[in-house]
Amino acid sequence: MIKYSLICDEEHEFDGWFPNSEDYDKQLKKGLLLCPLCDSKEVRKSIMAPNIKKPKTKKPTHKEHDITDWQQEHMVMGSKARHLLRKLEKHVKENFEDVGDTFAKEARKADRGERNHDFYGSATDKEVNDLVDDGIDVFHVPSIKDN
Repeated sequence: MIKYSLICDEEHEFDGWFPNSEDYDKQLKKGLLLCPLCDSKEVRKSIMAPNIKKPKTKKPTHKEHDITDWQQEHMVMGSKARHLLRKLEKHVKENFEDVGDTFAKEARKADRGERNHDFYGSATDKEVNDLVDDGIDVFHVPSIKDN
């Protein structure tokens, strides 16, 4: 496997792992390389320092496997999903009211028509299950952490 430091036209830096240098070239040519932060297809190799390996003193316990086309496609899809979830989380935090741990109470008010603006917050598993059992739709927005 080869690890490349990559950068997009928006100057976002990220790493990419490839079975070999030809595979990087193929993915770039097919437009499969996307920036995980902005979905830009304008991706290029960044300046890298060599990673010099120490001599192996024992046999490896497993063989490296080539990444299949299916795996490559799903790594790109995972990158897109993370980007979309980050955008969704940002939109919610910028445009909805944070009601904290009173979410279940506020959701019941909204269901009765006593609340007419968007909100988000936290609830226990039991509170969420009770809301769903009562026919009140809730949507979990996962928080995506950058590594």
